[in-house]
Amino acid sequence: MQAEKTVNSCFILPILPHKIGNVRDFWDDVSEKYREDTGDQLRGTGVKRMLAFLQAMPEKGDYLVLFLQSAHSLGETLKEIFSTDVEYSRYLTDQFKDFTGIDMAREESLPDVQMLMDWKDTRQYLEEKDMLKMPWCFAVPILPGKTEELLRILKEAENTRMPEIEDMMRHHDIIRSLTCLQRTKDGDFMVRHIIASNPLDDLIEAYTACNNKTCAIARKMIKEFTGLDFADPKHKPHVELLFKWDETRGFETADQVIAYTE
Repeated sequence: MQAEKTVNSCFILPILPHKIGNVRDFWDDVSEKYREDTGDQLRGTGVKRMLAFLQAMPEKGDYLVLFLQSAHSLGETLKEIFSTDVEYSRYLTDQFKDFTGIDMAREESLPDVQMLMDWKDTRQYLEEKDMLKMPWCFAVPILPGKTEELLRILKEAENTRMPEIEDMMRHHDIIRSLTCLQRTKDGDFMVRHIIASNPLDDLIEAYTACNNKTCAIARKMIKEFTGLDFADPKHKPHVELLFKWDETRGFETADQVIAYTE
């Protein structure tokens, strides 16, 4: 049987000042109070899996970082979620507009996202390893004027250094890595979705201490193109899981989300 094709996307949305409480209340409500409506809306629009994280970026503000796996393109999926003529769709649109200032029902407001890399470790033993799988999402801003050069270097690395990059990810127990470029009015961002066996803070700490040549090259590139040094605590991405759902397992409970984030 042929596997069902899915589209994976990750993107960010800005959070308006003083709206963090509204954001947390919203994700609590869609996970608990309106869980049946939420599940029906996601399944009905072809969503297979969804994650939402809260990330504070120094000098940028607070952002939602989201991952969607769906049967359709990101644009088509978001149109279906926010633009259908049903009450729950209008509720979602109103809530997102309240805490992001963005009308997600308008096509021109949808995220401008370009896939840069979608890598998955396919070694057979992984199915038998029973490793803890922790999905994470985070974003880093790209310095002004650096995007096109960064795209060129990433393409070159994909064509010439992919075996070393795969070895680096396996060394850090990363089994899935998705990287997107998102262009926004506040600048360009790289948005990452990874699945690993460790909390994100531990993973980044191991990455910054790694003596591997490929890790050193990656650290140099991040500093050159984002201005961030992950060895500096204020530059490390700190994220908080707000929402986790998939079509098979449904929602995480509040206790599971707390345990996952700690």
